[in-house]
Amino acid sequence: MSEPTSDPLYVPALPARPSALVAYGLLAPELRAVVAPLWTVPPRVGHERTPGGPSRPLDPDPAALGDHVRLALARIARVQRDRPAWVDTGHVEREPGFPGLGAVRPPLRPVTGIERAAGAQVACAEAARAGGTGLGIRVRPDGGGPTAEALCRLLERIASARCPLDLLLDLGAVDEDQGADLTALQALNVLAPLHPWRTVVLLAGAFPRTRPEAYGAPLAESCRVDRLLPGLLRHAADGPGPRPVHGDYGAHDAASADRVSDTGDDPFRGALRYTAEQAFLIGEVPAESGHHLRVRALAREIVASPHYRGAEYSEGDRWLRVCADGSGLPGTGHPDLWIRAGHNQHLTHVARELRRHS
Repeated sequence: MSEPTSDPLYVPALPARPSALVAYGLLAPELRAVVAPLWTVPPRVGHERTPGGPSRPLDPDPAALGDHVRLALARIARVQRDRPAWVDTGHVEREPGFPGLGAVRPPLRPVTGIERAAGAQVACAEAARAGGTGLGIRVRPDGGGPTAEALCRLLERIASARCPLDLLLDLGAVDEDQGADLTALQALNVLAPLHPWRTVVLLAGAFPRTRPEAYGAPLAESCRVDRLLPGLLRHAADGPGPRPVHGDYGAHDAASADRVSDTGDDPFRGALRYTAEQAFLIGEVPAESGHHLRVRALAREIVASPHYRGAEYSEGDRWLRVCADGSGLPGTGHPDLWIRAGHNQHLTHVARELRRHS
């Protein structure tokens, strides 16, 4: 089947873990049609990785690493069906046992970046050319000149591949003090004119990495600075080139895909979350079992709030309602289910809002 040609309205950057994959798979069909994720294969072992940094420690089991990558790619292909998505294997492609970029099969699009080794960039571009899907170039802007120069060198290096290129501008975590709008505009103004891109995506997220000051109260609120960017991108669409596409990190912080799993370094391993218009609602739950009463109490608080949109709005909203209305231990879930519900509700809300304004 040929690859759909319509541009996405929304590009969430998500870890290729079952919680996020299932959350995307449960989206309504009309929303899946306008959402094209950027999947990142997370590392298998070790601590949180710095994007573009060395793989340390190296995976001690190359065979297990290969299985980890193949399983992640198979799960992505299964949930995407015939729809395109980007796949970033940067955390694992330098590991012994990596099965090669040829494992990223159409309609999936491989991803490289300016911080990666020249050989890896060329190999990724050749894989994109062979697959006929195009190549994503993920760039984390550092303020202008050095980033633009590195991007120009990469473009020269891979020019012989002659494949469509997508610019994935990754701002990471943004907040009001950083001036997210100015950072976004500067990155677009400097980098977008460097190539006739097929797609330009601006990724930015505001789900907190550290606990809000009021965390531990029944529900804490964390401001959604990222909500301002879609309007900015609509204004930026007046310029030359493709209309910039909004992206974020779902209902998680920007570093989620850099961790082995949603454990350890994740301060919100145990949390119920809800994406409201202007804030994230976050309720703390210990990740260990035996706290079902607190889970139900938080679910009731969310569904009773004026921000709750009703059980029919999304699968995540439906789960919250069922949890709030139930009793006892069964049906209160576990950390992976809580983040799945949070992702699904968030993806649904952002996609609906972008459709409404498109």
